[in-house]
Amino acid sequence: MRSFSSVLFALCCVAVPLRAQDPAPAGEQPNLVLSIVGGTVTGHSLSAIAKQPFCLLNPGGSCSGNYDTLRLSRTIGSSIALGASATYFPWPHVGFHAELSYLGLPIDDGCVGLYYNPDVDQKAQQICDNLQGVTGAGGAISIFAGVTLRASTRRAFSPYVRTSIGIVNLSRSTVEVVGDYVDGSGAQERQVISDQTPRHLSPMVGVATGFTTPLGPGYQIRIEARDVITSLERVTGAANDLTIAPVASRYYHHFALILGLDVVLERKRGRRY
Repeated sequence: MRSFSSVLFALCCVAVPLRAQDPAPAGEQPNLVLSIVGGTVTGHSLSAIAKQPFCLLNPGGSCSGNYDTLRLSRTIGSSIALGASATYFPWPHVGFHAELSYLGLPIDDGCVGLYYNPDVDQKAQQICDNLQGVTGAGGAISIFAGVTLRASTRRAFSPYVRTSIGIVNLSRSTVEVVGDYVDGSGAQERQVISDQTPRHLSPMVGVATGFTTPLGPGYQIRIEARDVITSLERVTGAANDLTIAPVASRYYHHFALILGLDVVLERKRGRRY
């Protein structure tokens, strides 16, 4: 939550001087809005392998027939979300939105050594320690669009709901597992689990609810709760000697709390009687 606190503080620094200005004219309806948004996204468990056999290699690189045993796990860590969006309302209560944002979704690996064969370089233990020690690798960019429904369009407090559909571009595989070790020839890496069909684009759907309130002429603030539902590939069992493991896809919920600063580019004035 520290990342979200930083975003909240930054937006409040902008909001304070805006509040000091004259309020937005009463009864005006924002029709075209550009938004800068930031917040925090929750993580979740992705996969776990209770016993992963890890073959000791002969000098030529072939499997020796002796195995260490590792317990592997992978999670999607919590992260920040930053982005920009545009919303246009061709009708008072119905509009369309589009957003490009950094969603995060960093990958954290866990590893516990259950059994190690005698090895002068302790390669398997080094790999396990490396996997355990490296956190928060990778990131994701989301692009989505959808429909916004709002109420109380001319009031100071305007609640809304949104539905969205789009894609998430992942910077790294959610299946592949690679660890580093050091032997007599220097730093090396070894693949524990390989990704036979790397997929960096994943479909996503989203729902959100929130509200907007004016800060001053041409500005408003928004607070929003989101559920970003994304399809991710995960390992469902131990890998074989060729580092190939069974893989399946599953949709995961990523809940987010978002704070946004809106710039109102077009508004419709209320009627005067």
